[in-house]
Amino acid sequence: MKETASVNSGFGTRLKTLHWAITVLVLIMLYGGFTLSRETATLHFGTGLVVLVLMVIWLAVRRGSARPAYTPMPRWQEIAAKATHHGLYATVTLQPIFGLLLVTTSKNEPVAYGVIPLKIARNDMLHEIGEWLHAVNAYAIVALVSLHILAVLYHQIILKDNLVKRMLPFAKV
Repeated sequence: MKETASVNSGFGTRLKTLHWAITVLVLIMLYGGFTLSRETATLHFGTGLVVLVLMVIWLAVRRGSARPAYTPMPRWQEIAAKATHHGLYATVTLQPIFGLLLVTTSKNEPVAYGVIPLKIARNDMLHEIGEWLHAVNAYAIVALVSLHILAVLYHQIILKDNLVKRMLPFAKV
């Protein structure tokens, strides 16, 4: 059974590194997904695979690591924080899976990074389901990321509790 770290401690280096790597890739993927072209599709597909691998690693490391306790806050805020975090874990992990459903059943010949063929078999119904799930989930990620950023800004600017330092790579907590 893992122990929870104290309120004043931060996350470990592995989780911070994974957090920021995934953050950067997800923001790039959101931009890329909403502006996708034939030229950028192969990078989008490949980076989606990288995000999936990183999320599996994140979930494994997160499961085995102590999590700093939440700072004192009203119960509803703690529930909202947990829901937002779990929502992000779920949506960011599912997004590349939905993307794989969509590209592996495509009528086209999708290739990740120009070298990894992704098509398995054309299936128009599964492709449409994958497209719909991938699109709806992208908007859910945008909403959750926005909520997460607003909460960070609230803690940093209004509460001035330095909560953000727990996840900054080189900050001492």
